[in-house]
Amino acid sequence: MPSARKPQTSVSNQELLASISDFQRKHLGSQLYSTKLSLPPRESTPLDSKYHFKSSVKPIPRFEGKDNCTFTVRVPRAYLAASGTTDEGDTVAGGLEEICKTRAVWGSEVYSDDSDPVAAAVHSGWIRGDFGEFNEDLRELFSEQGEEASDTPELGKVVTEKPKVPLRLPPKADLHITLLILPALTNYMASTQNFLRSREWGSDHDGVSYMIHSIEFVEESTSNRFTERSAAAKHQRIKDDLARRREAAESLLGLLQGGRGNMTPASSNVSVGA
Repeated sequence: MPSARKPQTSVSNQELLASISDFQRKHLGSQLYSTKLSLPPRESTPLDSKYHFKSSVKPIPRFEGKDNCTFTVRVPRAYLAASGTTDEGDTVAGGLEEICKTRAVWGSEVYSDDSDPVAAAVHSGWIRGDFGEFNEDLRELFSEQGEEASDTPELGKVVTEKPKVPLRLPPKADLHITLLILPALTNYMASTQNFLRSREWGSDHDGVSYMIHSIEFVEESTSNRFTERSAAAKHQRIKDDLARRREAAESLLGLLQGGRGNMTPASSNVSVGA
């Protein structure tokens, strides 16, 4: 019996890329990948659901007039955690599984700027997705044993060409996804690629678009992993640090002044013997 055909869509963006090829390319900096959690409507959440929350990713800045420029999204490893099983046998959803389940991605190869970059990297085939309890079934159904994902990529090596098969996620590694900024499209086509179904946006989009330009797995220190690196973020950290120092100095000064107010002149504490 022939193996099932993996759902896949071929997308060509040569004309779009050619239209911006003469524009100057600049790197526009980076942004920390982060999500906002909220409670879903009670009636839409089954009691046995693994997810009792909704998450929405922080979109990239609206880079109007910055076509052909690049921008990096730094993804801490916590968001890439795989699904696992507890000692009691319960399945625990990982961060990547939740991203794949949410499918906050609009388009095919070229995505709207409010799309989740991690979901876009899975959908377009740069990294392997996580589908929880369905992982093994999907691989068996589509005979992926013969085309396993490539070996674990080397840390610090920038991957500039999309791999033939999605890359495995290295353990204990953070991910940098560099995006290529593109003009807005009048229509973002939905498709099923690499087991993930993207969404369609059929009306004019008032932002810009992007496609995955490159990825890099890195090992960021604990102190830097959740720290923004933009100039505005650095300025804010300096401002906050000065405010904390000023507050500490004022508190110390208040303690010293209060202590002096309660002190008794030394002469009154001296007893003169006969």
